[in-house]
Amino acid sequence: MDAVITTIRARKSAAAAASRAGVVLRPLDSTADSFACERFLGAVWRTGPSRPPIAADVIKAIADAGSHVSGAFDERTDTLLGVCIGLWGPPDRPGMHSHLAGVLDSARGRQIGLAVKLDQRAHALEAGVSRITWTFDPLVARNAYFNLGKLGGTATEYLPDYYGRLSDGLNGTDDTDRLMLQWDLLDDRVIAVCDEGIPDDHHSPAPYALSAVEGRPVSHSVKVKKVMVAVPSDIETVRLNDPVLAGQWRAAVREVLGGLLADGARVLGFVRSAEAYLVESGESR
Repeated sequence: MDAVITTIRARKSAAAAASRAGVVLRPLDSTADSFACERFLGAVWRTGPSRPPIAADVIKAIADAGSHVSGAFDERTDTLLGVCIGLWGPPDRPGMHSHLAGVLDSARGRQIGLAVKLDQRAHALEAGVSRITWTFDPLVARNAYFNLGKLGGTATEYLPDYYGRLSDGLNGTDDTDRLMLQWDLLDDRVIAVCDEGIPDDHHSPAPYALSAVEGRPVSHSVKVKKVMVAVPSDIETVRLNDPVLAGQWRAAVREVLGGLLADGARVLGFVRSAEAYLVESGESR
């Protein structure tokens, strides 16, 4: 599809998603916006007001530099419900790296996250950029499904303890393993899921290389090309209630999924009904 037509459709899709979510999307570019964003990030990442993930002055600097700092505001109360921040790449490597996106817990279920990401996609395309990257925790099932199934991204690399220890209420004491995601904005699959609203979750089942047995990770020796790698349905609750078990899941997913990707495999998608990644190896195992 022509890039100009795709860009126009992308902006319409973002506007439609915002309307369905009951939010207004706009840049966060004022000093007041920066402090509101700082407070928002502290609440979502559960750091408290003294240790926000990004301080207001840095948020303002990112916006002043021309990068993407956008907020989703409730259309009735004007409350900030969602934030998305992305950084532009250098001129010889045009692209955007999305540093974070979050939605208030109280606003979940309204599809605000989809609205802010579609807005970011339209913003990038309008600037002539066709790829956005970001990292996400492979243990968080809802994020995996959102990134791979609802946005059509592709997981390309497993990054062990990528950020080191983070002092927030979401990561706890766990290592910060991440998957690097590529969002190729002009790809037919991305266009289909973002503009036509068809989640990419129609995957045939495959044998488990890692499964959940009574809530615990169990590895399996399988010699087929496509395998599934399970994750907990709610790792955040596991981290709160059983940090040892959370660590066991981290180690198992790192070994199995990380090992597969290191050997040239690729993540085809996330099977929501099975809470598992569908992975295709480079050659029969």
